[in-house]
Amino acid sequence: MTDLTARIAGLWRYPVKSCAGESVDTLQLDADGWPVGDRGWGIVDAGGELTWMGAHPRLALVHARSVGPDLELLAQGRSLTVPGDGGDALEVRGWNGERQAFDVLQVWDAGEDAAALLKATTGERLRLVRLSIEAQRRPILNALHIVSEGSLQSWQEALAQPLNGLAQRARPNVLLSAEDGGELPPFIEDIMTEARIGALALGRTSACVRCVMPTVDPATGEPQPFALDALTRLSAERAPGEPVQFGIYARGNGAGALCVGDRVELSLNFGTG
Repeated sequence: MTDLTARIAGLWRYPVKSCAGESVDTLQLDADGWPVGDRGWGIVDAGGELTWMGAHPRLALVHARSVGPDLELLAQGRSLTVPGDGGDALEVRGWNGERQAFDVLQVWDAGEDAAALLKATTGERLRLVRLSIEAQRRPILNALHIVSEGSLQSWQEALAQPLNGLAQRARPNVLLSAEDGGELPPFIEDIMTEARIGALALGRTSACVRCVMPTVDPATGEPQPFALDALTRLSAERAPGEPVQFGIYARGNGAGALCVGDRVELSLNFGTG
């Protein structure tokens, strides 16, 4: 049953976890319903732990895009192509919040040129690593992040001062808009149970709990804490007593393609949200 129709207004993938994303016209999903070319690489700190933009905000200035099987990094006016295979095999630690312990993960180091580019951009000793499929698909991770334009507009209106790059800060894979050029109700994704694009279905898995990453200015890499203050107020109005939420996570029911402009049929649960 369709409760509401929408359109796909934007699509992104994030080849390197916690670096800037790549806007695409088409996002392919694999047989397991995960986006192809998304979060296949990560950043490891000097202690051998997978790290993130919250700890190193200037990672927002490192742009990554998939070029066939390879990876292209763009930062500091430089472009570097990293082969999609090879590299020294390593074991690194990744924090598992559900277990409150570290997972040991298999990765492959991307080499000194990538490390030098990260150092020049962030000032920190960081390494780019290619993640094993087991590291990419840990049970604590999610396949797709969905946000609507109405929610972004509500965020902008709640801010103490205007901010640039809200979509980049929110880091969705899929941005929804109204089908007819109007406006989707803000936070409609909160009550979405499924989104259907032809034969492809994206089933909701959980709410997206937000951290400090939306505070990072994508243009400067500087944190702006008031960005999270606004999200906190909006979330408290919708889900009192719950962690700060913005957007939802979902997973596809199999292989297929999402394209900008696609019509989306939304099933909604009006008993929640």
